[in-house]
Amino acid sequence: MRQRATRCALLLIGVLALAEASAAAAPRGKQPPRQATAAGAATFRAGTVRSPAAPFDQFVGRPGPACRPRRRALLYSGGALVKNPDVFLVFWGRAWNTDAEHQSAKSALVSMYQGIGTSGFACAWREYAVPAYPLGAGSYNGAYVVDADPPSPLDDVKIQQQILDEIAAGHAPPRTDDRVYVVVPKKGVPVRTSDGATGCGGSNFVFCGYHDSFAVAGVPVRYAVLPYPCTDGNFTCFVDPAEVPGTSLQVTGSHELTELVTDPDAPPIGLSGWLAATGDENADICASDRCIDTLAAGTQTFAVNPAWSNLAAGCVTTVACSPPALECTDTAPGICVSGMKAAAACEFEWVVDPNLTFVQRTQLPGRTVSCADGQPFCDADGAADGQCTFRVAACLNSGDPRLACTAAAVDSLTLSKPLTTSTDVVNRANANTLLAALTTVDPGSLGTRVGNRITYAAAATTANACTDYLRIAGPAGRTRRFAVRLHTAGGTAANRLTLRCRAALP
Repeated sequence: MRQRATRCALLLIGVLALAEASAAAAPRGKQPPRQATAAGAATFRAGTVRSPAAPFDQFVGRPGPACRPRRRALLYSGGALVKNPDVFLVFWGRAWNTDAEHQSAKSALVSMYQGIGTSGFACAWREYAVPAYPLGAGSYNGAYVVDADPPSPLDDVKIQQQILDEIAAGHAPPRTDDRVYVVVPKKGVPVRTSDGATGCGGSNFVFCGYHDSFAVAGVPVRYAVLPYPCTDGNFTCFVDPAEVPGTSLQVTGSHELTELVTDPDAPPIGLSGWLAATGDENADICASDRCIDTLAAGTQTFAVNPAWSNLAAGCVTTVACSPPALECTDTAPGICVSGMKAAAACEFEWVVDPNLTFVQRTQLPGRTVSCADGQPFCDADGAADGQCTFRVAACLNSGDPRLACTAAAVDSLTLSKPLTTSTDVVNRANANTLLAALTTVDPGSLGTRVGNRITYAAAATTANACTDYLRIAGPAGRTRRFAVRLHTAGGTAANRLTLRCRAALP
């Protein structure tokens, strides 16, 4: 009796919350449909993003060069993020149990959610972590098929109530701050939100999916809705020429999950997360057909919607989940910042973890890296303490397949910026940290340091000789520049690096 009374109370509270939430605001994160004539233009970079488990995996996976949306910054409006999204799927309609097309689409979506949470796709979310909300791995909690057809059109308030009904019946797991309920109605059922918008199809077809939250007993229930893909009039939710429903659900499902993690709540629940000044969310900016990408997770490959990265100033599909191995032997784009001259570009290379910058002309990581004081993703000390602590390494004599370069023996190295004699205490500390590591970087050579110059005897020739990741400080609101010059058997070589520390998150 007590359990039944508790369930009834939960439902009553939920109904009251739904009435209040629905009257106050429409769901956010609506992904618009494409022009129907453009559906066949979508292309995927199948096979170009390697599994995060692969050795020496490239640090950042990006969609193709045609994906170049207008630059804009996401701004943190405060409030909650979803730390470890735990996805539970609710498939609504008998067809999910009986129809082959529905079952194939269901399998595709389930497979994606099973793999995406521990992939480099999820690790890319970590850029938007804040000290109170560290972002970690996601998980898949299961699925349930509602063996009754939904009403058509299907109102958002009914979807919210159905989530509560399934929780109360024990078909869905209880609400947590990390729980994400993803509702997928059967084919041919348009979804309708409180502002009169519909998707897929319906009288006002303007979206292919959305996410939102509603309050139960003062806490948020977070969910996403993925209408079954359709083409209606001049608009479509299909993303590939063959109009495969499972592929389209993967793209929309990854889009909504990314946004739900980084900006889960809207008024009246609360204004939270990262939004552009235009109101766009991170996946919205990269929602073009030209940006759709493939994700390899384990043995599976999925179609996904990349997300905007402030640090990359572009769209990103994956970021390595742990610091990359310190060798400049990866294929493009790799992790290493090459030298200044093509003929000597592999004799000294910088590595910054993380470095999401990218130079379109060279297809290589850029040499200017930014972070914000206290930003957990890139500030190694994790504290808003007036400085950023960057993780920086340096490599000599790289066997770099990205470059038309053969490393020459290094006779000496000079750190010209910063100087050990600088009046700036941070510059002096950074200079001494770098020089100490570079003195012993080559195990086959003895380095002797005088001031900012290291002489190697015999000349340094060990291939792929890298320092460990070093902690290099940058005062908040300031820029720190680093420059080296090498004398080698082939002449001189040089490299530069710039580290910028924002005073606060955007």
